[in-house]
Amino acid sequence: MKHSIILTSLLLALHSYCTSALLHNPPRSVVSSLHQKRRHRPLTVDFTARAPSYHHHPTSPSKGIVTDELSATHHLWATHALLFSSWTDGVAPNPNVRSFLKYCLLRKMLGDELSRHETELTSSAEFSPCCGPDVDALNNVEYVDTLIHRGQRLLGKFGLTSNEDEFNEWSKEVLGYLCREAKEDSLDLRFLYIPTAMYALNPQSSNTPGKQRQRARADGKKRRDQISNLLNQLFHGVDAAESAKINVCAITLDLDDGSLKQPVGFRDPGFIPEDDKIALSEWNPHLIYVEGGNTFWLQHCIEKGNYSTLIKEACTGQNGSVYCGKSAGAIVAGKSMETATWKGWDDPSVVPGRESFDQWIGCPGFGFVSEESFFPHYSSEWSDLIKEKTASGPLSETTTFLHEEDVCCVVGELRERFVLGSNFDAESC
Repeated sequence: MKHSIILTSLLLALHSYCTSALLHNPPRSVVSSLHQKRRHRPLTVDFTARAPSYHHHPTSPSKGIVTDELSATHHLWATHALLFSSWTDGVAPNPNVRSFLKYCLLRKMLGDELSRHETELTSSAEFSPCCGPDVDALNNVEYVDTLIHRGQRLLGKFGLTSNEDEFNEWSKEVLGYLCREAKEDSLDLRFLYIPTAMYALNPQSSNTPGKQRQRARADGKKRRDQISNLLNQLFHGVDAAESAKINVCAITLDLDDGSLKQPVGFRDPGFIPEDDKIALSEWNPHLIYVEGGNTFWLQHCIEKGNYSTLIKEACTGQNGSVYCGKSAGAIVAGKSMETATWKGWDDPSVVPGRESFDQWIGCPGFGFVSEESFFPHYSSEWSDLIKEKTASGPLSETTTFLHEEDVCCVVGELRERFVLGSNFDAESC
Protein backbone atom coordinates (compact mmCIF):
# COMPACT_ATOMS: atom_id res chain seq x y z
CA MET A 1 0.00 0.00 0.00
CA LYS A 2 2.78 2.39 0.88
CA HIS A 3 4.48 1.77 -2.48
CA SER A 4 1.15 2.27 -4.31
CA ILE A 5 0.71 5.68 -2.67
CA ILE A 6 4.29 6.63 -3.55
CA LEU A 7 3.89 5.51 -7.15
CA THR A 8 0.57 7.34 -7.52
CA SER A 9 2.14 10.49 -6.15
CA LEU A 10 5.02 10.08 -8.56
CA LEU A 11 2.68 9.83 -11.55
CA LEU A 12 0.70 12.90 -10.48
CA ALA A 13 3.92 14.83 -9.97
CA LEU A 14 5.21 13.85 -13.38
CA HIS A 15 1.96 14.95 -15.03
CA SER A 16 1.89 18.24 -13.13
CA TYR A 17 5.51 19.17 -13.55
CA CYS A 18 6.07 18.41 -17.21
CA THR A 19 9.42 20.05 -17.84
CA SER A 20 12.49 19.42 -19.86
CA ALA A 21 14.27 18.45 -16.64
CA LEU A 22 12.54 15.10 -16.90
CA LEU A 23 14.76 14.21 -19.82
CA HIS A 24 17.87 14.89 -17.75
CA ASN A 25 16.56 12.82 -14.85
CA PRO A 26 14.63 9.95 -16.45
CA PRO A 27 12.08 8.06 -14.35
CA ARG A 28 14.27 4.97 -14.31
CA SER A 29 16.49 6.66 -11.78
CA VAL A 30 13.43 7.84 -9.87
CA VAL A 31 11.95 4.38 -9.83
CA SER A 32 15.30 2.86 -8.94
CA SER A 33 15.51 5.17 -5.95
CA LEU A 34 12.09 3.99 -4.82
CA HIS A 35 13.24 0.38 -4.99
CA GLN A 36 16.84 0.79 -3.93
CA LYS A 37 16.31 -0.10 -0.31
CA ARG A 38 14.20 -3.11 -1.19
CA ARG A 39 16.29 -4.51 -4.02
CA HIS A 40 19.77 -3.97 -2.71
CA ARG A 41 19.57 -3.85 1.06
CA PRO A 42 21.50 -6.67 2.73
CA LEU A 43 19.32 -9.50 3.96
CA THR A 44 20.01 -11.69 6.94
CA VAL A 45 20.07 -15.25 5.63
CA ASP A 46 19.76 -17.57 8.60
CA PHE A 47 21.07 -20.96 7.46
CA THR A 48 21.13 -23.92 9.78
CA ALA A 49 24.81 -23.92 10.63
CA ARG A 50 27.05 -26.58 12.07
CA ALA A 51 30.82 -26.63 12.35
CA PRO A 52 32.08 -27.75 8.95
CA SER A 53 34.92 -30.23 8.78
CA TYR A 54 37.96 -29.25 6.73
CA HIS A 55 36.44 -26.00 5.52
CA HIS A 56 38.94 -23.16 5.96
CA HIS A 57 37.30 -19.84 6.77
CA PRO A 58 38.66 -16.50 5.54
CA THR A 59 38.94 -15.04 9.04
CA SER A 60 41.41 -12.43 7.87
CA PRO A 61 42.49 -11.01 4.53
CA SER A 62 44.92 -13.17 2.63
CA LYS A 63 48.43 -11.93 3.35
CA GLY A 64 49.98 -13.06 0.08
CA ILE A 65 48.49 -12.17 -3.27
CA VAL A 66 50.16 -14.43 -5.79
CA THR A 67 49.90 -12.14 -8.81
CA ASP A 68 48.53 -8.71 -9.66
CA GLU A 69 45.81 -10.41 -11.69
CA LEU A 70 44.71 -12.34 -8.64
CA SER A 71 44.55 -9.13 -6.65
CA ALA A 72 42.29 -7.57 -9.27
CA THR A 73 39.68 -10.33 -8.81
CA HIS A 74 39.40 -10.36 -5.06
CA HIS A 75 36.13 -8.44 -4.84
CA LEU A 76 34.41 -10.35 -7.65
CA TRP A 77 31.34 -12.48 -7.00
CA ALA A 78 29.30 -14.61 -9.37
CA THR A 79 25.67 -13.54 -9.42
CA HIS A 80 24.64 -17.12 -8.64
CA ALA A 81 26.79 -20.25 -8.78
CA LEU A 82 26.92 -23.91 -7.80
CA LEU A 83 30.39 -25.42 -7.35
CA PHE A 84 30.74 -29.15 -6.72
CA SER A 85 32.79 -32.32 -7.15
CA SER A 86 30.13 -34.56 -8.64
CA TRP A 87 26.82 -33.95 -10.41
CA THR A 88 25.47 -37.43 -9.63
CA ASP A 89 26.54 -37.40 -5.95
CA GLY A 90 26.16 -33.71 -5.13
CA VAL A 91 23.46 -32.06 -7.24
CA ALA A 92 21.09 -34.74 -8.53
CA PRO A 93 20.19 -36.48 -5.22
CA ASN A 94 19.93 -33.38 -3.01
CA PRO A 95 16.45 -31.76 -2.99
CA ASN A 96 17.76 -28.55 -1.44
CA VAL A 97 20.44 -28.17 -4.11
CA ARG A 98 17.83 -28.73 -6.82
CA SER A 99 15.59 -26.12 -5.21
CA PHE A 100 18.50 -23.68 -5.08
CA LEU A 101 19.28 -24.29 -8.77
CA LYS A 102 15.63 -23.73 -9.65
CA TYR A 103 15.59 -20.51 -7.63
CA CYS A 104 18.73 -19.27 -9.43
CA LEU A 105 17.25 -19.94 -12.87
CA LEU A 106 13.97 -18.22 -12.04
CA ARG A 107 15.86 -15.31 -10.49
CA LYS A 108 17.85 -14.93 -13.72
CA MET A 109 14.63 -14.92 -15.77
CA LEU A 110 13.07 -12.34 -13.45
CA GLY A 111 16.16 -10.18 -13.75
CA ASP A 112 15.91 -10.26 -17.54
CA GLU A 113 12.26 -9.25 -17.30
CA LEU A 114 13.05 -6.44 -14.87
CA SER A 115 15.69 -5.03 -17.22
CA ARG A 116 13.22 -5.11 -20.11
CA HIS A 117 10.54 -3.23 -18.18
CA GLU A 118 13.02 -0.66 -16.87
CA THR A 119 14.11 0.01 -20.46
CA GLU A 120 10.46 0.43 -21.47
CA LEU A 121 9.93 2.79 -18.56
CA THR A 122 12.86 4.99 -19.49
CA SER A 123 11.90 5.04 -23.17
CA SER A 124 8.30 5.99 -22.44
CA ALA A 125 9.39 9.02 -20.44
CA GLU A 126 11.98 10.13 -22.99
CA PHE A 127 9.59 9.95 -25.95
CA SER A 128 6.61 11.44 -24.11
CA PRO A 129 7.87 13.49 -21.16
CA CYS A 130 4.62 15.40 -20.66
CA CYS A 131 2.59 12.20 -20.32
CA GLY A 132 5.05 10.66 -17.90
CA PRO A 133 6.23 7.05 -17.75
CA ASP A 134 4.17 4.13 -19.02
CA VAL A 135 1.92 3.03 -16.17
CA ASP A 136 1.99 -0.67 -17.15
CA ALA A 137 5.79 -0.69 -17.26
CA LEU A 138 5.89 1.06 -13.90
CA ASN A 139 3.55 -1.52 -12.36
CA ASN A 140 5.58 -4.37 -13.88
CA VAL A 141 8.82 -3.01 -12.41
CA GLU A 142 7.17 -2.85 -9.00
CA TYR A 143 5.71 -6.36 -9.27
CA VAL A 144 8.91 -8.03 -10.52
CA ASP A 145 10.88 -6.27 -7.80
CA THR A 146 8.46 -7.71 -5.24
CA LEU A 147 8.86 -11.22 -6.67
CA ILE A 148 12.66 -10.92 -6.54
CA HIS A 149 12.59 -9.74 -2.95
CA ARG A 150 10.26 -12.59 -1.92
CA GLY A 151 12.62 -15.06 -3.58
CA GLN A 152 15.58 -13.66 -1.66
CA ARG A 153 13.67 -14.13 1.58
CA LEU A 154 13.13 -17.80 0.75
CA LEU A 155 16.86 -18.46 0.47
CA GLY A 156 17.20 -18.84 4.23
CA LYS A 157 14.59 -21.57 4.31
CA PHE A 158 15.88 -24.20 1.88
CA GLY A 159 16.99 -26.39 4.79
CA LEU A 160 13.45 -26.49 6.22
CA THR A 161 11.15 -28.92 4.42
CA SER A 162 8.09 -27.29 6.07
CA ASN A 163 8.63 -24.32 3.72
CA GLU A 164 8.65 -26.36 0.53
CA ASP A 165 5.08 -25.30 -0.22
CA GLU A 166 6.03 -21.64 0.10
CA PHE A 167 8.86 -22.03 -2.41
CA ASN A 168 6.64 -23.98 -4.81
CA GLU A 169 3.99 -21.29 -4.62
CA TRP A 170 6.56 -18.61 -5.42
CA SER A 171 7.96 -20.56 -8.39
CA LYS A 172 4.46 -21.13 -9.80
CA GLU A 173 3.69 -17.43 -9.54
CA VAL A 174 6.98 -16.49 -11.21
CA LEU A 175 6.50 -18.92 -14.09
CA GLY A 176 2.92 -17.83 -14.60
CA TYR A 177 3.95 -14.19 -14.78
CA LEU A 178 6.86 -14.83 -17.13
CA CYS A 179 4.70 -16.84 -19.52
CA ARG A 180 2.00 -14.15 -19.56
CA GLU A 181 4.58 -11.49 -20.32
CA ALA A 182 6.19 -13.60 -23.07
CA LYS A 183 2.73 -14.39 -24.51
CA GLU A 184 3.99 -17.93 -25.05
CA ASP A 185 2.88 -21.31 -23.76
CA SER A 186 6.42 -22.09 -22.66
CA LEU A 187 9.68 -20.30 -21.88
CA ASP A 188 13.07 -21.10 -23.40
CA LEU A 189 15.75 -21.95 -20.84
CA ARG A 190 19.08 -21.26 -22.56
CA PHE A 191 21.72 -23.78 -21.46
CA LEU A 192 25.38 -23.45 -22.55
CA TYR A 193 27.41 -26.59 -21.87
CA ILE A 194 31.25 -26.39 -21.84
CA PRO A 195 32.87 -29.87 -21.76
CA THR A 196 36.38 -28.72 -22.73
CA ALA A 197 38.13 -30.17 -19.65
CA MET A 198 37.00 -33.71 -20.51
CA TYR A 199 38.21 -33.32 -24.11
CA ALA A 200 41.89 -33.31 -23.06
CA LEU A 201 43.84 -36.12 -24.71
CA ASN A 202 45.41 -38.80 -22.55
CA PRO A 203 49.04 -39.43 -23.63
CA GLN A 204 48.94 -42.86 -21.94
CA SER A 205 45.85 -44.05 -23.84
CA SER A 206 46.18 -46.83 -26.40
CA ASN A 207 43.48 -45.15 -28.51
CA THR A 208 44.34 -42.70 -31.25
CA PRO A 209 43.67 -38.99 -30.65
CA GLY A 210 40.76 -39.21 -33.09
CA LYS A 211 39.11 -42.07 -31.17
CA GLN A 212 39.70 -40.30 -27.86
CA ARG A 213 37.98 -37.16 -29.13
CA GLN A 214 35.09 -39.16 -30.54
CA ARG A 215 34.58 -40.97 -27.23
CA ALA A 216 34.89 -37.74 -25.23
CA ARG A 217 32.26 -35.98 -27.36
CA ALA A 218 29.87 -38.91 -26.95
CA ASP A 219 30.40 -38.91 -23.16
CA GLY A 220 29.90 -35.15 -23.08
CA LYS A 221 26.61 -35.45 -24.95
CA LYS A 222 25.43 -38.05 -22.40
CA ARG A 223 26.35 -35.83 -19.48
CA ARG A 224 24.67 -32.83 -21.06
CA ASP A 225 21.51 -34.89 -21.54
CA GLN A 226 21.56 -35.81 -17.84
CA ILE A 227 21.69 -32.13 -16.92
CA SER A 228 18.94 -31.23 -19.39
CA ASN A 229 16.75 -34.00 -17.97
CA LEU A 230 17.19 -32.66 -14.45
CA LEU A 231 16.42 -29.13 -15.62
CA ASN A 232 13.15 -30.42 -17.04
CA GLN A 233 12.42 -32.35 -13.83
CA LEU A 234 12.89 -29.20 -11.73
CA PHE A 235 9.65 -27.88 -13.16
CA HIS A 236 7.62 -31.10 -12.83
CA GLY A 237 5.45 -32.11 -9.93
CA VAL A 238 4.50 -28.70 -8.54
CA ASP A 239 1.63 -28.17 -10.91
CA ALA A 240 0.29 -30.23 -13.79
CA ALA A 241 0.71 -27.33 -16.21
CA GLU A 242 4.06 -26.13 -14.90
CA SER A 243 6.13 -28.86 -16.56
CA ALA A 244 5.09 -27.57 -19.99
CA LYS A 245 6.29 -24.05 -19.24
CA ILE A 246 10.03 -24.64 -19.66
CA ASN A 247 11.71 -25.60 -22.93
CA VAL A 248 15.45 -26.34 -22.55
CA CYS A 249 17.55 -25.01 -25.45
CA ALA A 250 20.99 -26.61 -25.08
CA ILE A 251 24.16 -26.14 -27.08
CA THR A 252 27.77 -27.30 -26.52
CA LEU A 253 30.75 -24.94 -26.68
CA ASP A 254 34.31 -26.26 -26.88
CA LEU A 255 36.74 -23.59 -25.71
CA ASP A 256 39.60 -25.33 -27.53
CA ASP A 257 38.46 -24.25 -31.00
CA GLY A 258 35.42 -22.09 -30.19
CA SER A 259 33.07 -24.50 -31.96
CA LEU A 260 29.36 -24.74 -31.17
CA LYS A 261 27.83 -28.19 -31.59
CA GLN A 262 24.74 -30.31 -30.95
CA PRO A 263 22.00 -27.65 -30.62
CA VAL A 264 18.86 -29.18 -29.13
CA GLY A 265 15.45 -27.73 -28.25
CA PHE A 266 15.53 -24.71 -30.54
CA ARG A 267 12.07 -24.16 -32.00
CA ASP A 268 13.49 -21.55 -34.36
CA PRO A 269 16.94 -22.22 -35.90
CA GLY A 270 17.43 -18.45 -36.06
CA PHE A 271 17.82 -18.41 -32.27
CA ILE A 272 20.92 -20.65 -32.34
CA PRO A 273 23.96 -18.49 -31.48
CA GLU A 274 26.21 -17.95 -34.47
CA ASP A 275 29.56 -18.21 -32.70
CA ASP A 276 31.28 -18.70 -29.35
CA LYS A 277 31.44 -15.00 -28.45
CA ILE A 278 27.73 -14.48 -29.14
CA ALA A 279 26.90 -17.62 -27.13
CA LEU A 280 28.58 -16.07 -24.07
CA SER A 281 27.20 -12.56 -24.54
CA GLU A 282 24.26 -11.63 -26.75
CA TRP A 283 22.60 -15.04 -26.48
CA ASN A 284 22.44 -14.38 -22.73
CA PRO A 285 22.40 -17.99 -21.44
CA HIS A 286 20.49 -18.69 -18.25
CA LEU A 287 22.91 -21.47 -17.30
CA ILE A 288 26.62 -21.89 -18.09
CA TYR A 289 27.85 -25.34 -17.07
CA VAL A 290 31.62 -26.01 -17.04
CA GLU A 291 32.31 -29.75 -17.00
CA GLY A 292 35.03 -31.57 -15.08
CA GLY A 293 38.15 -33.16 -16.52
CA ASN A 294 41.72 -31.95 -16.91
CA THR A 295 41.90 -28.56 -15.18
CA PHE A 296 45.14 -27.57 -16.91
CA TRP A 297 43.70 -28.16 -20.37
CA LEU A 298 40.57 -26.20 -19.44
CA GLN A 299 42.59 -23.26 -18.14
CA HIS A 300 44.87 -23.36 -21.20
CA CYS A 301 41.87 -23.15 -23.53
CA ILE A 302 40.34 -20.31 -21.48
CA GLU A 303 43.57 -18.36 -21.83
CA LYS A 304 44.15 -19.28 -25.49
CA GLY A 305 40.69 -18.11 -26.55
CA ASN A 306 40.60 -15.05 -24.25
CA TYR A 307 37.43 -16.41 -22.63
CA SER A 308 38.10 -15.29 -19.07
CA THR A 309 36.67 -11.80 -19.48
CA LEU A 310 33.67 -13.05 -21.46
CA ILE A 311 32.75 -15.66 -18.85
CA LYS A 312 33.26 -13.21 -15.97
CA GLU A 313 31.05 -10.62 -17.65
CA ALA A 314 28.41 -13.27 -18.38
CA CYS A 315 28.25 -14.61 -14.81
CA THR A 316 28.65 -11.48 -12.66
CA GLY A 317 26.72 -8.28 -12.08
CA GLN A 318 23.14 -7.72 -11.03
CA ASN A 319 21.72 -10.32 -13.42
CA GLY A 320 24.47 -12.67 -14.57
CA SER A 321 24.06 -16.19 -15.89
CA VAL A 322 23.97 -19.04 -13.36
CA TYR A 323 27.42 -20.67 -13.25
CA CYS A 324 27.69 -24.40 -12.53
CA GLY A 325 31.25 -25.70 -12.12
CA LYS A 326 31.96 -29.38 -11.66
CA SER A 327 35.41 -30.46 -10.41
CA ALA A 328 37.74 -28.65 -12.86
CA GLY A 329 34.90 -26.18 -13.45
CA ALA A 330 34.81 -25.50 -9.70
CA ILE A 331 38.58 -25.07 -9.48
CA VAL A 332 38.77 -22.44 -12.24
CA ALA A 333 35.88 -20.59 -10.57
CA GLY A 334 38.06 -19.90 -7.53
CA LYS A 335 40.52 -17.13 -6.92
CA SER A 336 43.44 -19.46 -7.74
CA MET A 337 43.51 -22.71 -9.68
CA GLU A 338 46.70 -23.75 -7.88
CA THR A 339 44.71 -26.37 -5.93
CA ALA A 340 44.70 -28.46 -9.14
CA THR A 341 48.42 -29.11 -8.57
CA TRP A 342 48.00 -30.56 -5.08
CA LYS A 343 46.71 -34.08 -5.72
CA GLY A 344 48.53 -34.72 -8.97
CA TRP A 345 45.42 -36.19 -10.58
CA ASP A 346 45.48 -33.98 -13.67
CA ASP A 347 48.35 -34.21 -16.14
CA PRO A 348 49.79 -30.78 -17.01
CA SER A 349 51.84 -32.21 -19.89
CA VAL A 350 48.77 -31.93 -22.13
CA VAL A 351 49.63 -28.22 -22.40
CA PRO A 352 52.77 -27.65 -24.48
CA GLY A 353 55.31 -25.48 -22.70
CA ARG A 354 53.65 -25.87 -19.27
CA GLU A 355 54.29 -29.54 -18.57
CA SER A 356 55.21 -29.23 -14.87
CA PHE A 357 53.04 -28.41 -11.85
CA ASP A 358 55.38 -25.58 -10.86
CA GLN A 359 54.45 -23.68 -14.01
CA TRP A 360 50.84 -23.43 -12.77
CA ILE A 361 51.59 -22.05 -9.32
CA GLY A 362 49.80 -18.73 -8.85
CA CYS A 363 47.59 -19.14 -11.92
CA PRO A 364 44.38 -17.15 -11.29
CA GLY A 365 40.87 -18.46 -11.74
CA PHE A 366 37.69 -16.46 -12.30
CA GLY A 367 37.50 -15.40 -8.64
CA PHE A 368 33.74 -15.95 -8.50
CA VAL A 369 33.62 -16.16 -4.68
CA SER A 370 35.80 -13.24 -3.66
CA GLU A 371 38.94 -14.67 -1.98
CA GLU A 372 37.88 -18.34 -2.07
CA SER A 373 39.67 -21.14 -3.92
CA PHE A 374 38.28 -24.67 -4.22
CA PHE A 375 39.57 -28.19 -3.72
CA PRO A 376 37.03 -30.75 -5.01
CA HIS A 377 36.95 -34.51 -4.36
CA TYR A 378 38.08 -34.08 -0.77
CA SER A 379 38.27 -37.10 1.54
CA SER A 380 40.18 -37.95 4.70
CA GLU A 381 43.01 -39.51 2.69
CA TRP A 382 44.03 -35.99 1.67
CA SER A 383 44.10 -34.52 5.19
CA ASP A 384 47.90 -34.65 5.60
CA LEU A 385 48.42 -33.16 2.15
CA ILE A 386 45.94 -30.38 2.95
CA LYS A 387 47.73 -29.54 6.19
CA GLU A 388 50.99 -29.29 4.31
CA LYS A 389 49.61 -27.14 1.49
CA THR A 390 47.66 -24.79 3.76
CA ALA A 391 50.31 -24.41 6.47
CA SER A 392 51.28 -21.04 5.01
CA GLY A 393 50.82 -18.94 1.91
CA PRO A 394 47.91 -17.17 0.25
CA LEU A 395 45.62 -20.22 0.21
CA SER A 396 46.04 -21.07 3.89
CA GLU A 397 42.79 -19.44 5.03
CA THR A 398 40.76 -19.16 1.86
CA THR A 399 40.33 -22.66 0.47
CA THR A 400 37.05 -24.55 0.59
CA PHE A 401 37.23 -28.34 0.46
CA LEU A 402 34.33 -30.13 -1.21
CA HIS A 403 33.46 -33.77 -0.56
CA GLU A 404 31.82 -35.75 -3.36
CA GLU A 405 28.34 -34.89 -2.06
CA ASP A 406 29.05 -31.21 -1.28
CA VAL A 407 27.77 -28.26 -3.30
CA CYS A 408 28.93 -24.73 -2.58
CA CYS A 409 25.98 -22.44 -3.34
CA VAL A 410 26.85 -18.81 -4.13
CA VAL A 411 24.52 -15.81 -3.95
CA GLY A 412 26.65 -12.90 -5.10
CA GLU A 413 24.01 -10.22 -4.65
CA LEU A 414 23.92 -11.06 -0.93
CA ARG A 415 27.66 -11.85 -0.67
CA GLU A 416 26.64 -15.25 0.74
CA ARG A 417 27.95 -18.75 0.11
CA PHE A 418 27.09 -21.97 1.88
CA VAL A 419 27.67 -25.68 1.43
CA LEU A 420 24.87 -28.21 1.13
CA GLY A 421 26.01 -31.78 1.80
CA SER A 422 24.61 -35.29 2.09
CA ASN A 423 22.61 -34.46 5.20
CA PHE A 424 20.91 -31.64 3.25
CA ASP A 425 21.83 -29.07 5.92
CA ALA A 426 23.64 -25.86 5.10
CA GLU A 427 27.17 -25.06 6.18
CA SER A 428 28.89 -21.73 5.82
CA CYS A 429 31.87 -22.06 3.48
